[in-house]
Amino acid sequence: MNFVILGPTALRVDGQSIPLGAAKQRGMLALLLYHAGEPVRVDTIVEHLWNRQDRAARRASLYSMISRTRAALGRAGLGETLLRTPGTGAYRLDIDPGLVDFHRFQLLVVQGRDAAQRHRYDAAVEALGNAMRLWRDEPLADLRTVRADDLRRHMNTALLDAQKLLAVNRLRLGQHHRALAEIEPLMRANDLDETLAQLWVTALSGAGREQEARSFLRNFRRHFRQHLRAEPAVELPRSVRAKDRVGAPAAQVEESGCTAPPQELPKDIGDFVGHEQLLAEIGTLTAPESATTNVVAISGMPGVGKTTLAVHWAYRQRHRFPDGNLYLNAHAYGPTAAVDPEDALGRFLSALDVPPDRMPTGLEQRRSRYNQLLADRRMLILLDDVRDANQARPLIPTAAGCVTLITSRTRLRGLSVRDGIPSITVQPLPETDGLTLLLRTIGDARARAEPDAVGALARLSAGLPLALRIIGEHIAERPRAALVDLAGELTSQLFSTGGEDDEAASLQTVFAWSYRALAPDIARLFRLLGLQPGPTLGPESAAALLGTDAVHAEQQLNSLARMYLINHDTARRYRLHDLLRRFAADRAAEEDSEDTRTAALRRLLDWSVLSGANALTMLVPDREAVPDLPAPVGVTPRTFATDGEAMAWCESERENLSAASLWAARHGFDRHAWQLPQVLLETLQRRGHLEEALPLLETAYAAAERDGSKIAQVGTLNNLGVMYLALHDYPNAVATLDKALQLARRFGDVEKETMCLHNLASVHLSSGDAALAARLHGSVLAACRAAGNAMGEASARHKLGDDLRHMGQYSDATTHYTAALDIRERMGSLRGQGTVHAALAALHLETGELVRALAHGERALDFHSQARDDPGLCDALITVADIRRRLGSMDGAIHDADRATSLSADLADSRRRCHALTALADALAAAGDHTRARATCAEALTILNEINDPRLRPVGDRLRAICRAAVPTGP
Repeated sequence: MNFVILGPTALRVDGQSIPLGAAKQRGMLALLLYHAGEPVRVDTIVEHLWNRQDRAARRASLYSMISRTRAALGRAGLGETLLRTPGTGAYRLDIDPGLVDFHRFQLLVVQGRDAAQRHRYDAAVEALGNAMRLWRDEPLADLRTVRADDLRRHMNTALLDAQKLLAVNRLRLGQHHRALAEIEPLMRANDLDETLAQLWVTALSGAGREQEARSFLRNFRRHFRQHLRAEPAVELPRSVRAKDRVGAPAAQVEESGCTAPPQELPKDIGDFVGHEQLLAEIGTLTAPESATTNVVAISGMPGVGKTTLAVHWAYRQRHRFPDGNLYLNAHAYGPTAAVDPEDALGRFLSALDVPPDRMPTGLEQRRSRYNQLLADRRMLILLDDVRDANQARPLIPTAAGCVTLITSRTRLRGLSVRDGIPSITVQPLPETDGLTLLLRTIGDARARAEPDAVGALARLSAGLPLALRIIGEHIAERPRAALVDLAGELTSQLFSTGGEDDEAASLQTVFAWSYRALAPDIARLFRLLGLQPGPTLGPESAAALLGTDAVHAEQQLNSLARMYLINHDTARRYRLHDLLRRFAADRAAEEDSEDTRTAALRRLLDWSVLSGANALTMLVPDREAVPDLPAPVGVTPRTFATDGEAMAWCESERENLSAASLWAARHGFDRHAWQLPQVLLETLQRRGHLEEALPLLETAYAAAERDGSKIAQVGTLNNLGVMYLALHDYPNAVATLDKALQLARRFGDVEKETMCLHNLASVHLSSGDAALAARLHGSVLAACRAAGNAMGEASARHKLGDDLRHMGQYSDATTHYTAALDIRERMGSLRGQGTVHAALAALHLETGELVRALAHGERALDFHSQARDDPGLCDALITVADIRRRLGSMDGAIHDADRATSLSADLADSRRRCHALTALADALAAAGDHTRARATCAEALTILNEINDPRLRPVGDRLRAICRAAVPTGP
C-alpha cells in the first residue's frame, strides 16, 4: 500500500488504484498526507483548499469531504485512521508516514546524508537516486491555492537540495559525466544558484572539459553581477587553478562538498575602481614578512566606500587566510542598537563551531575562548561600521597569524593612541577614477558624444562611489535623454538646497534626483523601507509593508537594487545604507499620512508574529499556541515544511524580530511587543543567545501589563523563568516562576497556574531536589485530573516518573510511566509514546531487566523515527546502545551509539553528545577496540571540561573508568 502526493493524489493497494473522489477531496487528503500523523487544524485545511474569497461558507463542504474520505479509506482497509483530535478543532490521518511517497523521499534523503557523512558515497548515491525516482509530477497537484503554493515551493526546495546532494556524491565517486547530465536541467531552471554553478564547474573540470569550465565561470560571473550587483562565490577547483598558475596538474583534486572554514565576508563587487594606494598601504602594513601590525583601522565619511575597500582588499588577499574569515556589522549607525562585544564574540564563536550549550558566558570568558581558537589559525576578521574603540577592542584577536580590518565613520583615536593601531582615511575618489566608474555604467559611446556633461556629472557626485553608482544607473535607465540635460537637472537641484556643495549635500541631492524618477509604486516601497525596524528584509516582509504578494515585492526590490537605492545582503535579502534609510524615512514622513505609515508597520508586525508563530508550531508542536494572534489581513505569513526550514527562517530573521519587538514596545504596539519574544525564544535557546532573551522578555512583560493581558503577563514571566533555568540560574528561575505562579492564582487562571507549577518542579529536579519536584508534580497531576486535561496529566505523570526514578523508587515510577503511556496511546501522540518507552527502557536498564528494557527501547526508536523527533531519537539510541552492550551485542551497540553521536552533532547538543560518546566508548572497549575507545573518551572528557556541569560528574567518572579499562595489557 502506498500513497502518492508527488503528483495527483493517489492510493495504490496491491497495484490497484483506489478511487479517492473529486479533485478538492483529493486535495484535502493530500494535505493530511503531507502532515501524516500530525493534527491539522480545520482553519488550515480550509485555507489550503479555498482561496480567501471562498472560505466563509466552506466548512460544511469540508465536513462532507471528511465523511467521503473516511469511506474511501475504509474501502482500502484503513478504517478509523482519519481522526478528529479532541478539543483542538483538528483532524489527524493516523497512518505510518512511510506509506506516503514524499515522506519516503525525505527518509531516503536522510539516509543518503548519513551515508555521506560516513564517507559511504556509493550508498549515498543509491539512497538519493531512489529518492529522486519517487517524484512523478508536480507535488500536491490537486491543491490550487496560494497556501498550497507555499507548500509546493517548500517541497520543490527539498527536491533541489537533494539533487545537489546527489551531485556532490557523484562527484566524490568520480561520476562526472553522470553528474553533468543531472545538473544541466537544474542549471537552466536556477541560473543564479551559486551551489549548482560550483557543482557544474567541478563536474566539467573533472570530466576533462576545463576550457568549458573556465568559459562557463566567466559567463556566470557576468550574469550574476548584472542581476544581483554582487560577486559570486564560485571558483575553479584547486587542481585547475594550480594548472593555470604553474602549468602542471596539482597533486590532489579538491573534493566538492567537504567541510569548509567560515567564509562570512560580504560579496565583492565586480567593478571596483581606484584607491590602489590605500590597498597597497594595507598590504604593506600587514604583510607577513615585514608586518608592522596585524590590525588596520579604516575611517571616512558615509558613502565613501570604506566597507567596499576593506572587502575588496580581503578578496585580493584570500590566499593569505586559508582558515577563512569572520565578518561583523557592528551597527554603529544602523536602525538597531550597536552590537554588544559579548554578543559579537558569541557570533564569532558560533561561526567557529562552538555549540550553543558550550558557549562561554561573560565577555572575558568568550574573549579567552576566541583567542584560544584563533591561536594557530590564519584568518581575516572584518569589523564593519564600528562605533568606538571600546566596541572594537575585545574583538581583535591576539593571534599573530590573523589580520583585523576595522571600518568606522570616526577616526578611532583610542585604538591609535592606546593600542598603536595605524589608521588610514578613505577620501572621495579623484575625478579620473570617478569618470572611470561612471563610464562603466553608461557606456563609452554615449560618454564620448558628450564628454563635458559626463565630467560635470562626475564632479557633482563629489567623488562618492555610492553617488556615482546611483547617477550612472539613473542615466543608463534613460538612454534617449541628453547627458547635458541630465547634468543640468542635477545641478539645479543641488543649488536649490541652499548653495551647499559639500559631500553630504551632494549625496542627499543625488538620492532625491534618483528617487523622483521612480515609478510611484516603487517609490512607495522605498519610503516604507525607511520605516521598518530591522537591519535587513526579504521579499515577504516587503510584501507585508506594501500589502501585496512576495513576487511583486521582489520585482520592486530588484528595481531598487538596480538603481543602487538598496543593496543585496544575500541572494534574496536586502539592506539599506543607513543614509538611504534616513532619506527614505524623511520622504515617508513628508509624503505619507500617519495612518498610511502606521498601517504598513502594523502589517509588517502582523506578518512577523504570524510567521514566527507558524515556525514555532513546526519547531515545538506540543507547545501551547501564541495567544491573541492578529488576523492575517493584507499579509501572507510564511509557512514551513520542516523543522530545519523553520529554524533557518528564525535565524535569518532573528535580528529583525528582536528589533521589531523593541520598536513595537516603544510605539504603542504592546500586543506585538509581548507576542514577538514568544516566537523568538526557541531560536534564542537553540542557538545559545539566552542572554539576549532576558531584556526582550522584561520589555515584553511591561508591554503585557500595559496591554492588560493577564495570559500574557503570566506567560511572559513563565518564559523568563524558563530562560533562567536554561542558564542554570536556579535562584532567579525559582523567584520568577513563583511570581508567575502567584499572578496566575490572583487572576484565577488554573491552567497557567498548573503550567508554572510544572516548570517550577522542573527547576527543582534540575537543581537536584527530586523529592520537592515530585511533590510539586503531584500537585500538577491532581490539577490536570480535576480539569480533565489529559495531555497535562500525561506530561505530569511522565515527569513524576522521572522524579521517582531519580529517587530510586522504581515501582512507583513504572506505575506513572505506564499511566502516561496509556493516555498518550489513546491520544495518538507518537512523540509522547516514544518518550515514555525511552524512559521505561532507561528504568529497566537501571534495574537490570535487560530484555524488557530492550523491548521498550526498540519501541521508542520506532516512535521517534515516525515522529521525526531527532532529540528523542538520540536519547533512545544512547539507552538502547547501553542495553545491547549489557546483552553482549557489541556490533549493535556500536552502531546505535555511532548514530546517536552523529545526531547529537546535528543537534549541536553537547550534553547529549557526551552521553552518546560515553555509550560509544563503553561499547568499543567491550568489543576490544581500545584505541578508538580511548580517543572517544578523550573527546567526551574535553567537552565535559568545557561544560563544567556538576550534574554530569557521574558521566565523567564513567568515562575515566572506561579509559582505565581500555588500557591493553601485555602478553
